[in-house]
Amino acid sequence: MFVAIGIAASMPALVIRAQVPAVKFDVQAARGLLVSPVYEGWYEHDGTKYALFGYYNRNIEEIVDAPVGLDNHIAPGPADQGQPTHFFPGRHYGVFAIAVPKDPAAKELAWTVTANGQTLSIPASLDRLYFVSPQREDGGPYPGNTPPVLKFDPAGPAAQGPLGITVSRTATVWRPLALDVWVTDDGLPPLGDGPAPALRGSPGGRLKGLALIWREYRGSGAVSFSNPSPAVEQGKARTTVTFSRSGEYMLHLLAIDSRSGTKCCWTNGYVRVAVAPDLSGR
Repeated sequence: MFVAIGIAASMPALVIRAQVPAVKFDVQAARGLLVSPVYEGWYEHDGTKYALFGYYNRNIEEIVDAPVGLDNHIAPGPADQGQPTHFFPGRHYGVFAIAVPKDPAAKELAWTVTANGQTLSIPASLDRLYFVSPQREDGGPYPGNTPPVLKFDPAGPAAQGPLGITVSRTATVWRPLALDVWVTDDGLPPLGDGPAPALRGSPGGRLKGLALIWREYRGSGAVSFSNPSPAVEQGKARTTVTFSRSGEYMLHLLAIDSRSGTKCCWTNGYVRVAVAPDLSGR
């Protein structure tokens, strides 16, 4: 069942439409509730416009899986445009960004998720009202703050901002895979400077200074991190991950030093992992 209503107006390239789910958002339960895709806003970087999305899993305990396809797709274009399929409880901000189609015939970019029999769809809008600045803080207590710079190889490519960087790895069931990352930051906000902002989904719910958070993003089995929030020491952080079954997985790394009303400042990292079965007989 599609449970959304909409108000439409015309604009170039994308239709401005705010679809408001006809549900009670204050209802909470351990499991059985919906997952709401969330449109965070749009931004422009290097001449390309990007739509930024997050989600809200309204269940207190249930981790919801919605594979790419009828239950989890983006349109227009291919159903798979890098969205998560593994949804943790609570509100998760800016987990992926999509380049907005430049084709004037593309009337609308929307993300649709079905969870526990309930379907919600959220479209992107390029109205200036939804413009955000995730690449640089324009105001607030730390103007000029920028996202951390993230690498998965010290001599490899770097990423800064929500679009992030994606790399591939291989692993074997039950054998820990080392995940090394190199992170640099501009020192804003400085550690210990003022109260820590509340952040859902961050360690302890609060953040002060640079933090890393690993989570499963896609996959069919249990994923276990030795330390899901490793410390950055001399520009490097390490954890290991173990997989319970073979298959294709994707892991998400959030490198964040603040989050403000302008949606700044964090960088997304994604690791695709092909996990092979353990044939050693152990």
